Amino acid sequence: MERKPGSYKRQYCCRTFASVISLLFSVVSVAYCILLSVQTSEMRQRVVELETGNGELLYHQVRDFPMDQFNSLVRERVDQLLSQRTYEHLAKIRSARQAPPECNCPPGKFANSLPQ
Repeated sequence: MERKPGSYKRQYCCRTFASVISLLFSVVSVAYCILLSVQTSEMRQRVVELETGNGELLYHQVRDFPMDQFNSLVRERVDQLLSQRTYEHLAKIRSARQAPPECNCPPGKFANSLPQ
């Protein structure tokens, strides 16, 4: 029933290592939460500034390029991206099921599996 002095030392080292790892993960998670909250507050501030009209404009007007033409180009590009996103340009191919007319099975079930 005697324990070796080395086993106590090994258990202490394992517990210490586990504590250090858990402390490290806790510190990293707190730092990450702080980083996310700072980024979120910056984005909120930018959105509020843009909504009120005080925000910095990210584009510069060109003399010979009217704003109406710019708006129409932006709308065309947005419509193009939305159509790509919703897959409107893809053809839908459907085929008829091969089932006898007397079959009242739900889709996906085989008519042959029912007792006759």
